[in-house]
Amino acid sequence: MRFLTAAGLAGLVLIGACNGGPTTPTSTPSPTIAPTATSAPTPSPSAHGSSALGPVAFDPARAFAHVEALALEIGPRPAGSDAEDKAARYLRDQLQAFGYEIELQPFSYDVFVDAGSGLEVLSPQAPSPAVYPFDPSANGVVEGPLVSAGIGRPDDFPADTAGKIALIQRGTLRFSEKVANAAAAGAVGAVIYNNQPGLFAGNFAELSEIPAVAMSQEDGEALLAKMQSEPVSVRLTVLTETGPEDSQNVIARPPDGECRVVAGGHYDSVPGGPGANDNASGTATVVEMARVLAADGEFDDVCFVLFGAEEVGLIGSSRFVDRLTAAESETLEAMLNFDMVGVGTNWLLSGSLSITDIAVTEAEELGLDYIRNSSDMLGSDHAPFAAAGIPAIFLHGFFDVVADDPRYHTAEDQPQHVEPSRMGQIGEAGLAIIEELLRSR
Repeated sequence: MRFLTAAGLAGLVLIGACNGGPTTPTSTPSPTIAPTATSAPTPSPSAHGSSALGPVAFDPARAFAHVEALALEIGPRPAGSDAEDKAARYLRDQLQAFGYEIELQPFSYDVFVDAGSGLEVLSPQAPSPAVYPFDPSANGVVEGPLVSAGIGRPDDFPADTAGKIALIQRGTLRFSEKVANAAAAGAVGAVIYNNQPGLFAGNFAELSEIPAVAMSQEDGEALLAKMQSEPVSVRLTVLTETGPEDSQNVIARPPDGECRVVAGGHYDSVPGGPGANDNASGTATVVEMARVLAADGEFDDVCFVLFGAEEVGLIGSSRFVDRLTAAESETLEAMLNFDMVGVGTNWLLSGSLSITDIAVTEAEELGLDYIRNSSDMLGSDHAPFAAAGIPAIFLHGFFDVVADDPRYHTAEDQPQHVEPSRMGQIGEAGLAIIEELLRSR
């Protein structure tokens, strides 16, 4: 998932989880040994409505087999990589075997690349911490003392910030606001350190005024501790480039049918992790839902779309929506987006009022714990649909205490942490939502 904001109970805001781009932890702990990968079932493409396609019910074990295939057998699937392409072809083969008409929809986009950014601690001499530039950050090389600026509110910057490099904690404000406030205070550069373990990558809506990078919580707190005893001076270098890259969406259409409803999710991951929960879990749930509708021999007017290049800016879903004809847009009544649905203790049902009403009813009938939000349309593949006037819903798992998956965007996002039962819950809910949507002809 690229960027998430969500409302909690009584309007409380669930902390945003993702700000896009490749994420690499400062240190990569050895992952727990994962269970042996199981090949996903491959039914006969000719046996519609028969036992060859399996039961006409969501099977969590079948969904989990797809998680293993994507996260273990293929592994990290960064946008534009050979692994992402391999994942697309795996998904094509699975959906084609169910009897759907398949299209690999190619598209190109400009990719953001770190071309040599870094942070050198000049005084006192110390190892250089790992950093990652914000997309898009101003390029440049600046030197100066570090100054602590809290979470980056205007009042957090000391009076002597001018000419210095601001060290800011992640959280509360948007990245672009923090850096804009730093520039307004006279800082020549900004370093935003994580509010949870590991390095992260973030995005700005537009080019920043000053060079800005992300840093891990561990390195940020170490610099803060050092600043308590003596001044710390650094050299900040930001050097980035953009260039063309290719990806594709995997589109499964019902034979002789149309797309009244689209169920989808992204199948790419960040470079630093295998993306079992983010988002092999959502992809696998969508594939298993497609199998269920094929197994009953009906298919219905439902299309299943797995999006490429989500982690670098919702590119795949945006391209899909852009290429809809006027007739297709008119026919399409709803979009269901499954993103990070393999862990958690609660469900977020967020989106258009017409669909969240249905989702809440179905969640209550299934006895699911959920939080509803009918206004947040940011940050994942439902957003381009909503922006085009197509009703859409975001289905996402989270924890009551921890706002999101603690292994999110790290090498620890492994299949052994994904709960098949969670995919079963949201898969059944998704099928029930689709059935109700199709009933209202």
